[in-house]
Amino acid sequence: MSERSTDAEPDPNASPDTELPGTDDLRVAAVAAACTVGLTLLLQYGLDREVSLVWRLLPLGPYFLSLFTKRLSLGGLDTPQNWSLLTVAVTFAALLYFGFVV
Repeated sequence: MSERSTDAEPDPNASPDTELPGTDDLRVAAVAAACTVGLTLLLQYGLDREVSLVWRLLPLGPYFLSLFTKRLSLGGLDTPQNWSLLTVAVTFAALLYFGFVV
């Protein structure tokens, strides 16, 4: 007589709106990764600019900032959508600066 382990099986009574822990961090990380790759490709191949690796990693800054400020109470500003918008804004600013100003 063996008992079934419920650890390996999903809960059939769980609602579809239940999110896994850390899903918000993954969303911001995905946006940061996409922006980093997009910035690099646009600068190197689209605009034919050679920019240092450190500057091309700028979109990762807001992601790490979001991780390090988890313990601070930022109120309604601390949402994945706001961190993603900040990441896109930093990417766009870097693209404008390194693509057209420098």
